[in-house]
Amino acid sequence: MQEVIANIAQILKEEDDFLVTAHVNPDGDAIGSMSALSWLLSRMGKRVAAYNESGVPRYLNWLEFPCEVYTDLGDLPFAPRRIIVLDSGSAERAGEAMQRFMQGVPSICMDHHLRTPEFADVNWIDPEFAAVGEMLAILADRLAIMLTGPLGEAIYLAIGSDTGNFTYGNTTPRTLEIAAEVLRRGLDLESFTARSEATWSLNRIHLWGRLFDNVHLALDDQVAYMTLPDSLFTETGTTMEDSEGIVNFLRRIYGVKVAMTLRDLGPDKCKISLRTHGVLNVQEVAAIFGGGGHRNAAGATLNMPMPKAVEAVIAILAEKLALDGKQA
Repeated sequence: MQEVIANIAQILKEEDDFLVTAHVNPDGDAIGSMSALSWLLSRMGKRVAAYNESGVPRYLNWLEFPCEVYTDLGDLPFAPRRIIVLDSGSAERAGEAMQRFMQGVPSICMDHHLRTPEFADVNWIDPEFAAVGEMLAILADRLAIMLTGPLGEAIYLAIGSDTGNFTYGNTTPRTLEIAAEVLRRGLDLESFTARSEATWSLNRIHLWGRLFDNVHLALDDQVAYMTLPDSLFTETGTTMEDSEGIVNFLRRIYGVKVAMTLRDLGPDKCKISLRTHGVLNVQEVAAIFGGGGHRNAAGATLNMPMPKAVEAVIAILAEKLALDGKQA
């Protein structure tokens, strides 16, 4: 690990004209890491641009960047000489346009997902890190750049996002030490929390109320799941973005070991998101359907109608939970 960190640090020192990107439909770790790396490069006096095919989600638009975040590669202000892909379990996750763009530009991948292939010229892939934001904190330390101001804020957001605000099993002493360092360097936690939490609309509240009416239990109440029909977003004047994080609340139901949401992507296609408290590895479940993620949080796209997808995933979960029960 130290060798690849040293290599990346040297590239950042010697090169210029960087393009920073992350996976489509970005979460807090993706956007926080994009912001953090952009600030880090800016402090080094480098020219940097940020790109995400989906743009910055509305609930994260309070986060500062030192540059514009582009959604069209044709609008970039300069021709990048190095692309850095963050928090993407594959080249495809960065979007089709970026995947094509990478073919002609040297690249770096920094990721913490299980089984991420080495799709870049330089790859730092380590599932032992809770978030890519945590990896960037280590890189900043290597470059003797302090986690202050918007850089520290972005690191804190990235790590907090992928650890459930330091409540998930991937939270380690190193994770908390980095968070403590950001606080020591001046993060105003009260202000940060107000800006990061006060982002909901009344329509989102109504959406969640309707969705909670649509919770189902299966496998002796060990699995909780809900569907996310497009019609409900239309009725409540919301978007898929407004359902971000709801799957985690299903894990709060007593006795539930696995939580799942299913979203329609068309007549014969849907996307599943899986969460667990660690009873079983949902990344292995997602992998069966061509997906991926982490032990406690994973997802996949299934080429089948939602009712069949529910049956297929529940059947796999039944096998996994039965095996877990025998091993307990």
